[in-house]
Amino acid sequence: ARDEELWRLACVKVWGLSIGTLDAQDAENSTVYYSWRDMFIRRERVNFSGCYISKTTYLRMGENSFQDQFYRPVQLVEYYRYIRFMPDGKVLMMTSADEPSQGVTKIRNVHNIRPDVLRGRYRLFGDTVTLVLQKSSQSRATTGHVRQRRGSVMPLDEDSNATQFLIELRIGHSPKRRCAQLIWSHYTLVQKRNKVDTSSEFDLTDAKYPSLWFSPVKSYHLDADSPLV
Repeated sequence: ARDEELWRLACVKVWGLSIGTLDAQDAENSTVYYSWRDMFIRRERVNFSGCYISKTTYLRMGENSFQDQFYRPVQLVEYYRYIRFMPDGKVLMMTSADEPSQGVTKIRNVHNIRPDVLRGRYRLFGDTVTLVLQKSSQSRATTGHVRQRRGSVMPLDEDSNATQFLIELRIGHSPKRRCAQLIWSHYTLVQKRNKVDTSSEFDLTDAKYPSLWFSPVKSYHLDADSPLV
């Protein structure tokens, strides 16, 4: 278990082409790692064997009653946001009113993505993870053919009229688990219409965009714990 080649392969699985070398990994902090195992333990990364989940709750005022103008209902709105990372650089994000026990099952099958799930790719830069997402296509006519080989969920061709979601999250830690928290840093919506891009930024308040916390999911282990090659 202390074999350095095994730990190097584990690091390649997490950081891919941006793995770098053991010395001066982080340009900002000039972090030096003494072994590949040391890098895997101390370097910020995302967890694959589960899902990052946040819960948003807010009050919404309803309309006045026709019979009693002084009566106005207040609605309690609750929904969850799910983000799942995979070792091959792909990421899925979904917003749903479903409780986590049901919500995680909707992004379990990476080969049959639901239309309400955003999919894309991510990259790690120090303690920051960047995501580029777009809506799942409902028909092949709009996005071209989809790869059928295992692990591929990205379309081959991009839609000329597409909507992309550009997200930056900072990796945090909990007292019991490293890299268990994702904190919102930046969220931009880019709409492409007739080859013209229009962008708008979201207001990242804690009430609307609370931190996401990692939760292990047993059914994800088949993809997360695939053999090191």
